[in-house]
Parts: sequence; C-alpha cells; structure tokens
Amino acid sequence: MKKKILFLGRFPPPVHGASLMNESYFKGKEMNSHFELRRIKINYFDNLKEMGSVNLKKFFGIFVVFFKLLKELIIFKPDLVFFEIPIKGIAFLRDSLFALECKMFRKKILFQTHTKGLKNTAYKRFIFKNSKMIILSPLLYHEISEIFDKEDVYFVANGIKDEISDKEFIKIIEQRVKNKEIQLLFLSNMYETKGPLDVLKICNYLNGKIKFKCSFAGNFPDKEIEKKWFSLRKEFGLNEKCIYLGPKYGDDKEELLKNTNFLIFPTQYENESFPLVILESLMFGIPVLSYDTGAIREIVSKKYLGYISKAGNWEELAKVLIKKIKEKQDYKRIRDYFKKNYNFEVAENKLIDIFEKGLKIDK
Repeated sequence: MKKKILFLGRFPPPVHGASLMNESYFKGKEMNSHFELRRIKINYFDNLKEMGSVNLKKFFGIFVVFFKLLKELIIFKPDLVFFEIPIKGIAFLRDSLFALECKMFRKKILFQTHTKGLKNTAYKRFIFKNSKMIILSPLLYHEISEIFDKEDVYFVANGIKDEISDKEFIKIIEQRVKNKEIQLLFLSNMYETKGPLDVLKICNYLNGKIKFKCSFAGNFPDKEIEKKWFSLRKEFGLNEKCIYLGPKYGDDKEELLKNTNFLIFPTQYENESFPLVILESLMFGIPVLSYDTGAIREIVSKKYLGYISKAGNWEELAKVLIKKIKEKQDYKRIRDYFKKNYNFEVAENKLIDIFEKGLKIDK
C-alpha cells in the first residue's frame, strides 16, 4: 500500500516560483507512482496585486484552510505532511497555526521554504521541533542556521520540465544566430526589486554601442512601478528599443525564449532564492546576466552560463554584456548543463528520496 503524503503550501494562481514547483511536484509522474497524494492550497489570493494586502478574503481563508486540513487529518490520515511554509512575518504566524494543527494529530511534518530570514525565537523553535527542513541550496543555509542543524536540512534545487527536444533545439539555434539585432529579454513579474528599471539603465548604456532590442514580459504589480518604468524609458529615449509585452505564458513565452540571445535579470528581490526564469533560460541555451542574490551564483556557476555581478552593479553587467555579445556563445553547452542539473526529474527524484526518509522522522 502506498504511503500517504499531504501537500500543504502555495499553488497557482497566482503564478510564481514556489507555487509552480509545488504544482509540478504534486503532479509529478514518479511522485504519484510512489505515493498517494492530496493537497491543500494555503494562499488566499489569485493575483499578485493582492499579495501583502489585508482583506476579508484572506481572513476567512484561514478558517477554510483550517477545516480543510482538519478533514484531511481525520479522513485521509496522511503518513507525512509536506509543508511549504513562509518563515517570517505575519504569513509565518498565520501558517504556523496549521503546523500546530498537524502536531495536535501527531503527524510527521517535513517543511520546505522558498523564502529567507528565519530568526531564532522560542516560538519558532517549538514549531519546528522534531522536524526536518528542505531548502533550495547550501548557499541559503545561513538563513535557517539559527534553528536547524545541518544534519536536519536537505538541499533540493528547483527543476523544470524539459519542454523541447534536442532536434527542436538545433532549429532554434539555427534561427537565433540569424538575428540581425541582439535580442535581450527581461522575463519576470515587474516588481521594482526584480530589476526592470536596472534593465532600462543597462539598455541606455548599450544604446549607440550595439544593435539590440530588449523585450520586457511580465505583470506590473501596481501603478507606481508601471508609471516609473514608462517614464524612465521615455527619458532614455528607448521607446523603440525597449518593448513592453505584458505577461507571457505557454507558447507565447516559448517563442520569446527561442529568439532570445541573453536574459537580463538584475533582481534584488528580498525573497529571491532559486528563480525558475533562469532555469527556463538555460533550458533554451540562453546565457544569463544577473545579480548575486539568493542562490543565483550557484545556478550561473560557469563563465559560459553568463555572468553574476554584485547586487546593484548594473553598469558592470552592461560592460560584460558588450564583451559577451562580441563572443560566440555556446548555446548547446548551456542546454546540456541544464539537462544534467536542473531537469525536473532530477529534483523530483531527490524529493521522493527525502519523503522516504521523512517517513522515518520521529513525531
């Protein structure tokens, strides 16, 4: 008989790294062949503009999740609860209620976090007592080291499904090298801390030095950053060079990536850990230029994969980009690196192995 795993965490919508990974794991073919799975979504909003806000929908959502969890604990009776939990702020206080609920039923809990900033308090030590934690990279261990010893921590890097065949990739490269202008791409939700304004500064530096076009694909979370972005683009005179496309998903996003020469992702987002957009770019053989945020330098760990500068140093990225544009990029080598390290099956099999170990955790 299969062991029962209850997934407790964030799921789409809205679409972001943690919700996508939870969805992928929950629907994973190997995962479902090993375990009987159920899930409860603990995010109470459907779009990014609601993130961080306080409203009645979220308030009542707590009660909805509480009783859904109660039902699963009584009827489904999971052998293990896989809890993707935020580890700071009001979100942690809210979601620790569900951890306590699981503890009341003496359920084994395996935590995972995609966020940063776990501080050492008696309350948090109690919540995480006799539990293990999964994080995305050894580079992020310092974020939880006040609570968890290293022997209680597992490392599982994000992974994404390989959406293209090697035959398709050859055709993509044949077309990409014919670009008359260098195609740059910023692909992310357009939070200011994700770097869309820094990309405009990089483009302003490049203007007149090389022929390029830069596409921006993503949602603006609010009117303030939208106004800032369009104002700065106008100030730099980049209306023809920098094109805002809005959010792109599925086939539309694939078409963008197929035609891209470089991904520019100068993020300083406080919770940035292991961005999927970088993995998507590597899958398409695209070199990445980014900041040393979260575990990004673990992903872009080789010179041929791109370049990582100190956070905020957009000018260094711009200078390096000019040099790289003049060099021949080894797109196939980049894709091979992705297949070996960040294909979804690699992450899924690691998590399955950890679940097997987690079933042996003392309650």
